[in-house]
Amino acid sequence: MAETITTSEIETLVSEGNSALIAGDAYTARQRFRRVLELDAERVEAWIGLAGSVRPYREKREHLRRALEIDPSHATARAILEQVEARLAAGQVLAPGGVQVRETEPTLQSIARTEETAVLETALTASEASSDEVATLFCYNHPDRETGLRCTNCNQPICSECATPAIVGQLCPTCLKIRRPVNYQVSEVNLLVAGATALIYSLAISFVAVQLLGMVGFFGFLLAFFLGPLAGNLLVRLSDRFTKGKRGKLMQIALGICYTLGTLPWLGISLIFGGLPLGLIIFTVMAITTVVAQMR
Repeated sequence: MAETITTSEIETLVSEGNSALIAGDAYTARQRFRRVLELDAERVEAWIGLAGSVRPYREKREHLRRALEIDPSHATARAILEQVEARLAAGQVLAPGGVQVRETEPTLQSIARTEETAVLETALTASEASSDEVATLFCYNHPDRETGLRCTNCNQPICSECATPAIVGQLCPTCLKIRRPVNYQVSEVNLLVAGATALIYSLAISFVAVQLLGMVGFFGFLLAFFLGPLAGNLLVRLSDRFTKGKRGKLMQIALGICYTLGTLPWLGISLIFGGLPLGLIIFTVMAITTVVAQMR
């Protein structure tokens, strides 16, 4: 039953995307085709439609190539790709209105074209840019950088540095942050809570480690290799409890730094009264390594 509903939803989205192209609404079309590909990344007509909804010819080419990887015999995708390649060879960067180009003279192939090609050609006549001149685009994040790329989610121009590859094109930094899983959306409060947890935990666990490792003498080095990862794993569990499972580089940095700070007092005391605490150092390194690995 779920499969039937998904298939029906995909068909509806494809139809809405094609209708948006015909109406000249490239943004809506792009949103619909992106959603289709999230549900079914092997949907050839969605890749072709997506190619028709973007302006950069290079981006069109990537979408069409993806369609041909799925179905190498797809005549429509191959024919449009040839046109795009010709435009790129001529030095053109952007399509006039963000939708697929059409043949200037009718041929037997164009007469027998499929519904997909007809939709793309119709969209061209209703596109938002009717002049032969193409407006120069500049990255919204770096206004001094000229670009031919747009974010596939918000349609804002972005440079190659700001673009992050996605399954249906590229995303700008803002949209990438929004689309990230919830547990990777880390706030300042999350970092403060995680840091405080790591600092307090490290002060306590490092004191226990100093006492325990000092009692067993030489074997403390071996014991540190086993107990360090356990201590790191416990810190991750505590962090998950207080931050609701937040992950990512910022969490790795916060936990690692604060855990290290919590260890420093006991390292200093050990240096003053007992020499270099190699066992505690090994224990700390193993704990931090475990934390960093699990907080990815």
